[in-house]
Amino acid sequence: MKTILLRVTDEEYKELEERAKKEGYVLVSEYVKSLILSSSSTSIQFSQSDIQSQVLARIEKKVQDMINPFTSQIEELKAKIANSTERIELLEGKFDHTKGSSKEIEKKSQKNYEGKYTTKTEQQQAKKTAIDILREQGVIFESELKLNNPDAFFDKLERQGAIVITTDSERIAIDSNFMEEFKRKISEIHTSDEVEAQKFLSKQDYKLFQKLRQDSLIYFDADTKTWKLLV
Repeated sequence: MKTILLRVTDEEYKELEERAKKEGYVLVSEYVKSLILSSSSTSIQFSQSDIQSQVLARIEKKVQDMINPFTSQIEELKAKIANSTERIELLEGKFDHTKGSSKEIEKKSQKNYEGKYTTKTEQQQAKKTAIDILREQGVIFESELKLNNPDAFFDKLERQGAIVITTDSERIAIDSNFMEEFKRKISEIHTSDEVEAQKFLSKQDYKLFQKLRQDSLIYFDADTKTWKLLV
């Protein structure tokens, strides 16, 4: 058995003695021994834990470095697929809604310089995005489209500046310029008769007018004698 000699002052010894009694030790030497051993054990545990953490961190970094190049390529591919899907879905919805559209397209087709037939409408539509078509039409109604992911479709239009109104039956995307003009038109209509009101609106204006009336999002103000929007 080995002996360790530790010199302390009277005050230090007295403090050790008091602590030993509190911890239930009879001898001060036993108390000091337990302190040394417990301190050593804790130090070893911390040391092992630190080593494990460092090893895991290095492994995670290497794996992340290997994955990063592929992740960026996948995200780029997903964006391209989403954009293509959006165009296809919008075109399918338009063609399904318009009866006899295929015959009209055939009439507009013309022969190109290579002797092949191409369609101007098809070429133009293929290059247009949903926001481009919305700016041309003024309004897009969800009920007239067949979309695999309508939430993503209307969310994207809203991020690009469109006004999206959610009614009880469907969502309606409205071009901001179209909306301003629509508000101006209805503010100049001073009759509550909807048949009379139709005379002051375009076909697209009146379709929007009817949709909003069905969901009580537009009303005739008897005091000002004008139609007002609640959106």
